[in-house]
Amino acid sequence: MTQSEAPGFGSSQVIGIVLGAGLVLAAFAVLAWLKRRSRTARDERPPQRTKILRPPGYSLMSRIDQLAEEFTLAVMQAVAAGAILGLAGSGLYPLLEGLLLRRFTFAQIWAHPQSYMLLSIAALGVSAFAWMIASIVRSAKLHDSTRNCRFGLRGEQAVAEALADPTLATAGYIAFHDVPGDGSWNVDHIVVGPGGIFVLETKTRSRRKPTRDQPDHEVWFDGKCLQFPWCYDCDSVAQAERNAEWIERFISGFAPKGLPVHPVIVVPGWYVKTEGKHSVKAMNANYLVTGYLTSFERRFSQQQLQTVIRRLDER
Repeated sequence: MTQSEAPGFGSSQVIGIVLGAGLVLAAFAVLAWLKRRSRTARDERPPQRTKILRPPGYSLMSRIDQLAEEFTLAVMQAVAAGAILGLAGSGLYPLLEGLLLRRFTFAQIWAHPQSYMLLSIAALGVSAFAWMIASIVRSAKLHDSTRNCRFGLRGEQAVAEALADPTLATAGYIAFHDVPGDGSWNVDHIVVGPGGIFVLETKTRSRRKPTRDQPDHEVWFDGKCLQFPWCYDCDSVAQAERNAEWIERFISGFAPKGLPVHPVIVVPGWYVKTEGKHSVKAMNANYLVTGYLTSFERRFSQQQLQTVIRRLDER
């Protein structure tokens, strides 16, 4: 292999590629940091002095925003890795072409004075390929997570819309949405009224082709699991019970004596068939409003529930 046959790719190009890709990513990070610092220096804050009640699905909306930022960064990394891979491949192409056409051999390559550069370019290409694949996989997972969050957000908004039915307000029921717990979790909806406190856990599932002998619009509930036509959900019951237990501890000490807390799983858009009677109920949003909440005996007045309502409002 003669000097003229060496690939036209030097250390300066390799360093320039890596620095260029890193510079783009660093520029976005620095820009975000400067904007955040500027807002802090200006003491920028909302004009409202009082706290605003969290809207339905607030936690999911915040999660969607976070996922969108992570998705953008992952795509940028995949593009940067792809660019580096392409440049490394273009630098190695004359070498690969020469090997395939048998213009020279591997032994001649290793004997060449710049063989270390070829190894560096090859290592850079392999690293860029691995980085690109990892970024693409991460982008795909983030996209799926965002879609699931949007799906869940739609379900919580559907339940909140059903709870806005005027008949509930007339009956003395008040709904709170996305109530934060003691950690990074939240309670989807809490309804307070003459029949007690109802802790609602919304579960949104898409309809798919059934994998068992079950109508595609029905979900079966046996008190332990939700059986959809294509999957099982055996975690929601325990989650609803934990949320109800937390509410009981939260209101202890200031709630009227004997105020019951009812855990409910709401599955918007599905027809729920329940076998037997269970402490945790499961139903769709329409039945929740028209057939369940208003069926309870009016045991507590608005005045008796005022402290509970105020504490949830503050929460």
